[in-house]
Amino acid sequence: MNRLHNKDFSIAFKIGTDADREKFKKQATQGEPYFAIDTSNLYIAETTAGELDATLSCFSMGLGTLNIPIEQSQSFADNPDSGTEGEIRYAEDVNHLFIHDGTEWHRTNGGN
Repeated sequence: MNRLHNKDFSIAFKIGTDADREKFKKQATQGEPYFAIDTSNLYIAETTAGELDATLSCFSMGLGTLNIPIEQSQSFADNPDSGTEGEIRYAEDVNHLFIHDGTEWHRTNGGN
């Protein structure tokens, strides 16, 4: 757990292998993240699993370190040119992750 501005926070990622993502799809909630340690792929559930498995978006992280900048405000998302494809940022004012698709920012449904 980390502290920021006297608040405790953590971003929980389910972790496993790329092959285990099939199990994740059967129980995922929309906006929930899953990180495959063998491929460094980050998956975000686009839908909630029910009768059908959840659909996932995949963001390839390559072999580098996953670094998610923390922004005080979601205002960066108002400027589509402020990010690059696959970039992830956390906005503490709304407690959400934002992901850039190369054209614009998309707010995940996780958070409060």
